[in-house]
Amino acid sequence: MEKHPLNFSTPCAEQHATLVRYATYADDRPPRRLLLLHGAGVAGEVTWTYLANYLTEWDEVLIPDFAGMGKSRFSGTFAPRVADYVRQIEELLSAIDWQVFDVAGYSFGGMITARLYEQNIASGLCFLMEPAMLFSSDCGQIRRKADDYLSVADAVDDNPDNESAYFAFLDSVSPARARDERTDQLTIARIKANAQGFAAALRAVSQVLLEECATFSSWIPSYPGMSFVGDLSHATMQGRHRLLAEQAGDWGFELVPNADHSLVFTKPRFIAKAMNERKRQISAD
Repeated sequence: MEKHPLNFSTPCAEQHATLVRYATYADDRPPRRLLLLHGAGVAGEVTWTYLANYLTEWDEVLIPDFAGMGKSRFSGTFAPRVADYVRQIEELLSAIDWQVFDVAGYSFGGMITARLYEQNIASGLCFLMEPAMLFSSDCGQIRRKADDYLSVADAVDDNPDNESAYFAFLDSVSPARARDERTDQLTIARIKANAQGFAAALRAVSQVLLEECATFSSWIPSYPGMSFVGDLSHATMQGRHRLLAEQAGDWGFELVPNADHSLVFTKPRFIAKAMNERKRQISAD
C-alpha cells in the first residue's frame, strides 16, 4: 500500500486528498477505484485510515477532505450549501481524471454521495454508512433531526470551545453509545479541530433535510449498493434501511454488531469485509 498526498487548487477550493494505491494493476483492464467521503467535522484520512487497511477489491482509493474539515478550504468566505460540497468533489475528480469509480459515504458524506449519483457524477457501486438523509421514513422525525443539527451548529458558532454543543451532537447521533469519557473526549477533540467546518456542514445538512424531507422519507436508489447501520443506533434508522433493502432492486443492508454512529471508527474490519464481498459479487455478475 502506498499513500500519495494530493494538494492543488480548483475553481471553488484549495483541495487536499490522499490517494491510496494497493498494487500495480494489469494494463489490460482499467483500475478499480473507490472514493471515500467522510462525515461532518473529522477529516478524511482520520476517518478512513483503518477501514482502508482492510480493503482488498480496489486498486486505488481516494480520500479527500471536505472544505473546512482537514486541509481543504473553500475559496472565499460564504455559508456553504450541500451543492458547494458536491461541486468541490466534482472538481477534484475532474482534476485527477477519475471517471469510473465506486463511492462510500459516511454520515454527512453519505448525503454528498447520493448527490453525486443523482447528478451522474458517480455511477458505480454505492456504500452508505448511516447517511445523514436516511434517518427515518417519517418526515416529522427527519425535520426534528434537522432542528437538532441546527441547534448544534448555532451553539458551535456562538462558542466553539463549549463542549456541551459537541456532547449534544453525540447524544443526537449515538444516544445508546457506551458512555466512556476518554472516547467522547477524543471524538470531541477531533471535531473541535474543525469546529467552523463542522458547524457549516451541519447547517448545510439541516437545510436540505428541511427542504427535502418528503423525498428522503421514501427515497429509493436506482443503482446498486448497500447500507451499514449500527445495532446500537436509532431504531428508526435501522427500519429505514431494512425497508430500503426490501424496496430497492439491487441493495443490501448490514446491521453492524455492537456499533453506533461511530461504526466506521470502531468496526472497520467488519465493514470492509462486507464491502469486499459486495464488490466481488457485482464483479462476478
